Amino acid sequence: MANKNILLIEPGYKNKYPPLGLMKIAQYHGPQGKRDSVRFIKGPDKVVLDTCWDRIYVTTLFSFEWKKISEAIDFALVAANSQSSKVFVGGIAASLMHEEFVKEVRWAGVRFIKGLLNQAPAVSLELDPFQEELYSEDTVGSHIEDIIPDYSILSQVDYKYPVHDAYFAYASRGCVRKCSFCGVPKLEGDLYDTPSISGIVKGIEKLYGPKKDLILMDNNIVASPKFKEIIAEIRGLGFTAGAKLKRGRIPVQRRVDFNQGVDARILCKTPMYAKELATICTDPLRIAFDHLGFQKQYDQSVRYAHEAGLSNLSNYLLYNFHEPPEDLYERMWLNIKLNEELNIRIFSFPMRYQPTNMPERNHVGEKWNRYYLRSMQLILQATHGIVSGAPEFFRRAFGSTADEFKLLLMKPHKYIFNRDWFEQLEGRSELEQYQADFNRLSHGDHVDLLQALFNFETAAKYEYAMSTITNSRVAKIFQFYRPLA
Repeated sequence: MANKNILLIEPGYKNKYPPLGLMKIAQYHGPQGKRDSVRFIKGPDKVVLDTCWDRIYVTTLFSFEWKKISEAIDFALVAANSQSSKVFVGGIAASLMHEEFVKEVRWAGVRFIKGLLNQAPAVSLELDPFQEELYSEDTVGSHIEDIIPDYSILSQVDYKYPVHDAYFAYASRGCVRKCSFCGVPKLEGDLYDTPSISGIVKGIEKLYGPKKDLILMDNNIVASPKFKEIIAEIRGLGFTAGAKLKRGRIPVQRRVDFNQGVDARILCKTPMYAKELATICTDPLRIAFDHLGFQKQYDQSVRYAHEAGLSNLSNYLLYNFHEPPEDLYERMWLNIKLNEELNIRIFSFPMRYQPTNMPERNHVGEKWNRYYLRSMQLILQATHGIVSGAPEFFRRAFGSTADEFKLLLMKPHKYIFNRDWFEQLEGRSELEQYQADFNRLSHGDHVDLLQALFNFETAAKYEYAMSTITNSRVAKIFQFYRPLA
């Protein structure tokens, strides 16, 4: 059955890493596998409509990319001449929002695959032998999940993935945690070890040449019972501390990135974990810091990392979940203090919580509001999404205290976006008048103002929001919120 035409589609959203699932499917069908003709596109590309495709695969990433994902599935059906049985959709969103995809009437007949392709190909892809579907007899073949990814398909698209010169692999899947905000338990289940990463790395190198970096996409590597063995294996692959790859005249610095972060609740238990991670070229060490309840564990983890010689750290700061803005502020400020005290670099990335089954990125946490979220977005635009630097810079960007941070989130957005103009230049007098009027507001006035701001953000119309205000003091201060022309 060789020489079938296989089309792989990644929706046209922006993403940092290449589609590993499609790369493995490409290997299954390609020259090293079924010897089919494989074509990869990113987003709809009408050029492929001239070919009769025997099967079409569409990958999905985050649920809030529903619009781009829908566009890709609709295009796949066009490319399949409306033969929906030829279209297979999988990935994160298709797994976590499986029911929503299945009930979409216009996609009737499309195969939506839930979870990993970790069974025989015909089983994972739900192929029907009675319909004599393509490769439905492959009930004992290697799991697609464990196949060497095909890097060659990336050259078929113009899109340049920010991270591409790397071995992409897993040393473990799943997680020991059951965090309610995370989709991993639904996608991968409990923690389990994968086949040796040496086989994946050496297989990639043999087929596509050596790669500079090793990106391990494990969800909780330090929870693995084989943690020391995994680190030893990484050292054996040449990714020791300070390792460089000889490529041309100038050797290039290599790095190992556990890009999903490590668990501070485990990292803090003993310095062994940090010492082991310091024996490989870990850069950066990513440590999750989801809420202040983990402050003690997080602080100890950072100190162990510092003692082990790991000075380039990064972390994810979840917000818009159950915790209030003050919680986020204290976590950001702790990193600034640790930077100063230990003379290290912690780059923090505040990450807005979004339920894993929502098609739009419009979730508002119970202790946040739409206006706060928009204000936070504007602040992060100015800092390029990163919280770092000297304390003076941090205080100017986020305030000197948690209370100042909350007041900053309530400011008119023009004062945040055009900060220099209103703080130092011609707009200064207006900002001073706003501040004077704001200081006269009571706690009840703040509540009324937040309601008006909620109406403003929801309706996106200033005049409508103003018409809902019955509090004269709030009506006066709300005049400063009129958008710039």
